Amino acid sequence: LRSGEIQKPGKGDLIRAYTLQHAECGLGNDYSKRKNVIRVRLEGEQFLLQAADVPSVVEWIEGFQAGTNISLDLDHRVMPKGPMFPR
Repeated sequence: LRSGEIQKPGKGDLIRAYTLQHAECGLGNDYSKRKNVIRVRLEGEQFLLQAADVPSVVEWIEGFQAGTNISLDLDHRVMPKGPMFPR
């Protein structure tokens, strides 16, 4: 491959694109085999992702939630769910 060129997938490669519309993301607390696990549910499927450390977990979850909050058309969006902090 030349510099900057992307390899084309073969016939046996599985490629699937997902949307963040109606996605859910959070900590995978019940998954005890690994630390720093993020659970992502979208389009009827579930993914477990492992982050390097706790700050990375927070960044990933915030990123997924931000993407989910803006993925729907303006007419169909609900108010974003942000972290609730006591006063």
